[in-house]
Amino acid sequence: MGMKSITVEFDVSPWLDEEGLTVCLFAGASDEALGINFSLEELIDIEIEAHTVAGKIIDPRELQGFVKSLRKAFKYAEKRVKELS
Repeated sequence: MGMKSITVEFDVSPWLDEEGLTVCLFAGASDEALGINFSLEELIDIEIEAHTVAGKIIDPRELQGFVKSLRKAFKYAEKRVKELS
């Protein structure tokens, strides 16, 4: 008996809005997506908690780059809104 080969295409599309991040998974030729939502607070907490032990941040300096990147993203969003307004 011969082996059959099939191809399944997956498209994972992220969307960011005022509610947070939604990851949409499209499978095959379908236009229906499975959406998984994450609030901005939830994503921030996940990152910060990855740097904690017993509820305390191990080294706050490790999170300085993370906080800086959020500030940079905020400034970029403001700039783009002004540019396109």
